[in-house]
Amino acid sequence: MKDKKKLFVIVPVIVIVCVIVALIFNVQHNKKKKAESNLVNETYTIPERQTIFLDGQVQYSNKVDFVENDVNGTVDKIDVSDKQSVKEGQTLFNYKNEQIIEQYDNLEQQLKDLDSQSSMITNDSKNVQMSSNNTQKSSIQQQMDSIKDKRYTDILAPFDGVVSRPSNTDSNSGSNGVSSKVVLSLINPKMQVVANVSEKDVLKLRKNQKVQISTYGTNKQFTGKIASIGTEPVQGTQVGADATSTALAQSSSGVSNYPVYINIDNQNDIYSGFHVEATTVDESELPKIPKSAVFDHNGNKYVWRIKNNKLKRAPVDLDEYDSSYMQVRSGLNFGDKIIKKASAGMKEGDTFGTTATGN
Repeated sequence: MKDKKKLFVIVPVIVIVCVIVALIFNVQHNKKKKAESNLVNETYTIPERQTIFLDGQVQYSNKVDFVENDVNGTVDKIDVSDKQSVKEGQTLFNYKNEQIIEQYDNLEQQLKDLDSQSSMITNDSKNVQMSSNNTQKSSIQQQMDSIKDKRYTDILAPFDGVVSRPSNTDSNSGSNGVSSKVVLSLINPKMQVVANVSEKDVLKLRKNQKVQISTYGTNKQFTGKIASIGTEPVQGTQVGADATSTALAQSSSGVSNYPVYINIDNQNDIYSGFHVEATTVDESELPKIPKSAVFDHNGNKYVWRIKNNKLKRAPVDLDEYDSSYMQVRSGLNFGDKIIKKASAGMKEGDTFGTTATGN
């Protein structure tokens, strides 16, 4: 009977102890899950570099229109044909100035007359008259020399290119508003993109910076590099064919825009006049992280980086950015995931659950 009584007392005690142990385990397990859940919600993914957008147009890298210039006279002879390839320095056409030619011929005749007069001078006045004749001849010769090369003027190619001979109706408007006939155009067939960038982004661009290019009409993708960046704000609203004088529209918001010239790596399937969107990133931009993610260990700065769902201590070299963020000079990359708020309880190798992106 005594054994039965003892058993009757012991069994309930064991049950109670098991229940208490189960409750303690459940509480600890819930605390751990809650801690892990809080940890997940405090992650931070370093944002990628800011994308810079540039709208522009494909143009010939260089184009020059040669219009008739009355100062040089009239076009006498065109030495090249349409679509002909020419080299820099090659003669394209020349002018003939009838007025200068007539003036030169008159001066030349005056020299001949003076020579004839010299042969008729008598001995009594020879020295005086010869001196006077020589003075006149010297003056006439100087005049002839000054206009000699203006009788005919050769127009040379300023660069290697392809000739475009326009129709007789083609003309350009000069600065005085008077239309002038286009003699011919010289085109460098290599294409480039002429785009604009706002004053907010212009200092983020550099020469030789890589650019991704997409055409609006064909959705073709190209790559390129920035050749140069203008330092004067653009003024006009029309994209011209001459890349050296292109003026792109100024933003209606009052923000100044600057021209950007982009060399295209692949010249296939792209034509002058195509409208494009170009994108690039600020290559000088550094990753930024919250100050709360940084902790000190033996005098060095670290963050907890999440890799393969485990915590890894990552040493970082930092600069001040603002009241909430630091710039990372080394130790982290764009897209890395870290713990947003480092705590003393964390240690290297801790298992970490599915991470959530922070800002």
